[in-house]
Amino acid sequence: MSIYPPVRRTMVGLLSQPRMSTYLGACAGDVSAAVDLYRWNMDVSMALFEAIHYLEVGVRNRADDALTALAGPTADWLDAPPTVPLKPTTKSVIQKAREHASKNGRVATHGHVIAELTLGFWPYLFAEPYNRTLWAPALKGAFPTASRTQMHDNLKSIAELRNRLAHHEPVFALQLAGKYELVLATAELVDPRLGWWIDATSRVESVLRVRP
Repeated sequence: MSIYPPVRRTMVGLLSQPRMSTYLGACAGDVSAAVDLYRWNMDVSMALFEAIHYLEVGVRNRADDALTALAGPTADWLDAPPTVPLKPTTKSVIQKAREHASKNGRVATHGHVIAELTLGFWPYLFAEPYNRTLWAPALKGAFPTASRTQMHDNLKSIAELRNRLAHHEPVFALQLAGKYELVLATAELVDPRLGWWIDATSRVESVLRVRP
C-alpha cells in the first residue's frame, strides 16, 4: 500500500533531515523513494538482528560452558581464577556487566552477568593473547571445526554489524548477502544445527529480494 506523499514528506521531517540525507542521496532526492528505502533498511536490519541473536546466544553459551569447565567446580571463570587468567580489560568489561546485572538490588547471578555481556565481548576471548590460556585448553574443544582466528575475526565483524543495526544506521549500501553468509558460516562453526536453524527460520533472504 502506498503512503500518501505529504505523509512521506512529514516523515522526512520527523525522522530528521540529517538522518534521511543518506537515503535521499541514494534516491537522487526522491522523497517517496527515500522513505521506502528507509523502511526497507529497517526491515532488513530487524531480519539480520534476529539471525545474529541466535548466533550470539549460541556462542556465549558454548564458550561459557567451556570456560566454566576450565575454572573447575568450585570457581566462577568470571572471577578470573588461576585456571582462567583474564586480562585487565576483560575483567573491566565483566565488572561493568556485573554492575548492570545487580541494578535495583538484584542479585547478580552468573547467568545474569553472562546475559549482560555484549556480542562485542566474545571475539576478544579468541584473540592472540588468549591463545595458550583460553583457546588451547578450553575454547578449541568447544569449537572443534573452527580456528581461533576464524572465531575472532568472524565474531568481530558480526559484532560491528550488530552495533550498526542496534543504532539504526543505514546498512543498505553494505554487501548484506555476504554479511548474512558470514553469520551462517560462523553459526555452523558453533554447531551445524545452529546454522541450519538460522537459515531455516530467517527472513533475511526474502527481504533482500524485495529491496526497493
